[in-house]
Amino acid sequence: MSQSVFKLFLTNRLAALAGADSLRAIREGLLWLLPCLLVSAAFLVLSVCARLLGAPDELVDFLAGLHEKISGTLPLLVAASIGYMLAIRYRLPQVPVAFLCLTHVVIAIYLLQDYPRAAATLVLFIAIASPLVNVPIIARLYRQPWLRLVRENVVGYNVRDSINVVIPGLLTAAMLVMVLSLLLEIPSVAQMQVPFDLTALDHPYAYGLLISATNSMLWFFGIHGAHAMQPLFDVLDLAVTVNQLNVAAAEPARYALNSGLLGCFAFTGGSGASLSLIVAILLFSRDRSLRLLALAATPLSLFNVNEILLFGLPIILNPRLFLPFLIAPMLNTVLAVAAVQAGWVAPVVTGMPLTSPVLLNAYLSTNGDWAAVVLQLVLVAVGCLVYAPYVIALHRQQAEEQNIYIRSFDTTFRSLEEKGRLFELDPVVAAHRNEARRTEELERIRLISEYEFHLEFQPQISKVSGLCIGCEALMRARDKDGRAQQPWEFLRWLAQANLMADVDLWVASQALEQYRRWQKIGFELPMTINVTAATLSTPEHGERLLEILAQAHGRISVELTEDALVGDVQLIHRLIEGLHGFGAKLYIDDFGTGYSALSYLHQFRIDGIKIDRSFVVAHRHANGERVLSGMLRLCETLDLDIIVEGVETREQYDALQSSRELVIQGWYFSKAISATQMPAFVLQRQELAAGERLLILPNNA
Repeated sequence: MSQSVFKLFLTNRLAALAGADSLRAIREGLLWLLPCLLVSAAFLVLSVCARLLGAPDELVDFLAGLHEKISGTLPLLVAASIGYMLAIRYRLPQVPVAFLCLTHVVIAIYLLQDYPRAAATLVLFIAIASPLVNVPIIARLYRQPWLRLVRENVVGYNVRDSINVVIPGLLTAAMLVMVLSLLLEIPSVAQMQVPFDLTALDHPYAYGLLISATNSMLWFFGIHGAHAMQPLFDVLDLAVTVNQLNVAAAEPARYALNSGLLGCFAFTGGSGASLSLIVAILLFSRDRSLRLLALAATPLSLFNVNEILLFGLPIILNPRLFLPFLIAPMLNTVLAVAAVQAGWVAPVVTGMPLTSPVLLNAYLSTNGDWAAVVLQLVLVAVGCLVYAPYVIALHRQQAEEQNIYIRSFDTTFRSLEEKGRLFELDPVVAAHRNEARRTEELERIRLISEYEFHLEFQPQISKVSGLCIGCEALMRARDKDGRAQQPWEFLRWLAQANLMADVDLWVASQALEQYRRWQKIGFELPMTINVTAATLSTPEHGERLLEILAQAHGRISVELTEDALVGDVQLIHRLIEGLHGFGAKLYIDDFGTGYSALSYLHQFRIDGIKIDRSFVVAHRHANGERVLSGMLRLCETLDLDIIVEGVETREQYDALQSSRELVIQGWYFSKAISATQMPAFVLQRQELAAGERLLILPNNA
């Protein structure tokens, strides 16, 4: 009983801490810096490679200078990103507040320019801490009527809000100047030493364990360890430079512990030796969702970037993975230092960024020592053994109990909020536009009410047999003059008029009637219909849909777009159970183009997916081909039916290769045709397929 109470208390405390606004702002804000870090790292890797290949010094210096300049902007970017996230929380104008936080860092850099030691230690800390202090103050001042420069809406919300943060920004900037000026009057602050210097590296085991443990603990609470400990890593970078000078002078490298050793051997795959965690999940976990997450995290992990695991698994504030997350890099550090001191592996003598590619970083940083590559692989295996029992236990606990995951990052809501606030219009203009929009909507619906609606059917062809094994029922319309209307056009207006649930039920009824007409002439062909989120928004529409489709005895299946799956989960589960109850299937339509589809593959009993045409078109490019191939392999792994839509050319058709049966839908075989044409088309495909089989028979058959 006491153990359960303690566990509940610990869980509640961690959950509360995870939701703290300050930690959420730091976590999400620092995640935005990832592209900048990768760009900076790329320039440094290129400069190192250029130097090793004997490129001109001007090119090497140019690439290294780009890395240095980008890295120099890091405190500014940190402050702006954290300030932006906090501005969303406090309902302030995001961009002006972000720029104010950036300005505060500029002020700090200027005040500390005569105190280089204090600047090296404090600037990044100020970049992280000042938004946490200043944005709440700005929010309080911003809401004081007597501090507002503009009180009317006639200038537009964006202009008004931007002007009204001027005085709060000036006051907080003045407070920062005053506080820093007073602190710099204290000699111990002004002459602040870096937490440790090169002499500390004469004790590599103790300080190596301290740094690796601190990094893991910071990341456990969602704080970027390398950023927070930048002054320490500056000393570790200096140790690499000293080693390089020693080797150039034909002397032995002095420091076994340095930033290169930690980046190559302690933090392989990212903080906590995350590459080992990925390997452990792939080897020891039977949980499909965990394995999918590990596969998704692998490419970035090869560049020592592990945010997918940190926020997706999650590792942050997850007590079940804290111990291996702490122990694995510490053990790697001890073993790597021991290997260097024993002379089995060359010391690191070339500086490499933490985001350098795995294996390549070990090889280049040791000036081409293959033993370093072997050591890196060995340490990945050792870390895998450290994580293995915890991964197995995690899977067992998930199987035994119901886990409730509370996602800390509501990024979809925030992006909508951001867009809504960013593009607010002048109220007078907005009123006229709203009236014009309503008038246009009514006129469009009047025109649509005169349309003649019907269904057409696009064949679906098996790539294995060449037979037509199904079709998709598509809604079509003609106006009163008999002209065909574009579906995307009238469906958009019907959706704006909240009529899509009625449209879905009409399509289902028409599909059922056509199924019965085909059945009367002895013809049967499975078909699918599209169902929108509107039908799943109420139990009445969902139940009516099931009543209609049940009469087809599983011959009419359903395609849901990804946005339809973000609605009422219980209603969706009931719909899926009802479909499976009478033999129908459920497909995700336009897979990969909407919301986060991967989570739906394990959350719901999906039978198959439809790969969107955009991925087929993109196969001509290298990245597009890899994405399409990856999606096909994913479906194979999950044992999902695959329908590829939008195939229009032989080249696109030939590019589709899978160990599963692929079903092809597109103009390469046929456009959407009428119900009366479908039986003849199916017969034609049977004859063509039979002819192709005869062509491949041996001559003596």
